[in-house]
Amino acid sequence: MTKNKKITVSFISLGCPKNLVDSETMIGLLQSENFIINPPDVKSDVSIINTCAFVEDAKKESINTILEIAQKKKKGGCRLLVVTGCLSQRYITDLPQLLPEVDLFVGTGEYHRLPLLIREKLDGQKATSFVKIPRYIQTCKTPRTQTTPFYTRYIKIAEGCSHRCSFCIIPTIRGRLRSRTPADIYKEVLRGVQNGVREFNLIAQDLNEYGRDLKARSSLYKLLDALARIDGDFWIRPLYMYPLQFPDKLVRLIADQPRIAKYVDIPLQHISDTMLKRMNRGSASRYIYRLIDQLKTHVPDITLRTTFLVGHPGETKEDFNELKSFIKQTEFNHVGIFKYSNEEGTDSFLLKDHVPKKTAEARYHELMSIQQKISLKKNKALVGKQLKTLLEGPSRETELLLQGRCEGQAPDIDGVILIRDGTAPVGTFCQVKIVEAYEYDLLGEIQGFVGKFF
Repeated sequence: MTKNKKITVSFISLGCPKNLVDSETMIGLLQSENFIINPPDVKSDVSIINTCAFVEDAKKESINTILEIAQKKKKGGCRLLVVTGCLSQRYITDLPQLLPEVDLFVGTGEYHRLPLLIREKLDGQKATSFVKIPRYIQTCKTPRTQTTPFYTRYIKIAEGCSHRCSFCIIPTIRGRLRSRTPADIYKEVLRGVQNGVREFNLIAQDLNEYGRDLKARSSLYKLLDALARIDGDFWIRPLYMYPLQFPDKLVRLIADQPRIAKYVDIPLQHISDTMLKRMNRGSASRYIYRLIDQLKTHVPDITLRTTFLVGHPGETKEDFNELKSFIKQTEFNHVGIFKYSNEEGTDSFLLKDHVPKKTAEARYHELMSIQQKISLKKNKALVGKQLKTLLEGPSRETELLLQGRCEGQAPDIDGVILIRDGTAPVGTFCQVKIVEAYEYDLLGEIQGFVGKFF
């Protein structure tokens, strides 16, 4: 029996920040049950891979990682190979036959049972699959081991999605919307502030959908308003805000509340009304234009990030040219361009007028080239300005420089500020004067500290 035995576990987390929070929760749950967590390259009793299966590239990365760890298992690298997350959830009917090397598959709604399932498997249980319709969501009381630096934390405020975008498999993988209560989220943020967290990145499949499923109806506006009233020196960055349900009062709150980063991430996907309808996005282009105008008018220093999808079935040259003009006209600070991935189980998968891959590839590179020029222009406009910056420590590029991020730079997806002169404690705010600009990063010099903690 393994009930009181110390079991070692190595863990690999793939995919987006939402997946990362799940991984941190799994690690926390395992540690609370006396499992010992090892680095991924250390021999352990159990190897766990938390997978992504959103698009083709993510699936390939997940499969390749599983096969790599399976080879190590053959050589004695582990006793048990466990695959959790989106890949398990999406392909559970096929995976046990395709990947017999895997001992245990656990879905996106069952990972809270991981310690028990692993012990049972090590004790000889024959079952290999634990995948049901996802209904679980963690709370502030759920054990969680933060793997990001101490000063920055992802806060998952909701799970699942009730939208039916034609190209997206997320509702199938993650289930319908499940929101945490405002009080529960408040407690987590308050505890983080007390422990020195300076940056809270709010995440969900769609932040603006938050609270619609709660009996005591809440909203992102009410939640942000409450969180921003917590005493302390920190900022809150909302990520993944669909253009739907984006009321004017939310725009004004972002403008007026200093603890809310002047940063809005809106996954627009397209601007052509024909394509928006085909994608089942639920919003017309006129609404998107109005929202962008509202944000720029009420929050003049706003940083806007978005994502666009090229090559979706039915996208004509005219649709693409409209999107190209929109990007040039709007001048977003950060843009992610994705090529359409034909995913079985989505409505778009059944469409017949597919765009050739070479055409989608060309459109991708054309938009990336346009956005690089816009990003450089936006960054050059910051030269000479002083920006409140969260210091992260030595640069990832060279130990000769420090690096930090301003409000307009989200972790991992945006650029950074490289710092060539001055110093400050890691995880604190400082004032940085920008002296040079590049396409994605900035170069600056520390001028002094900011915030009441100095």
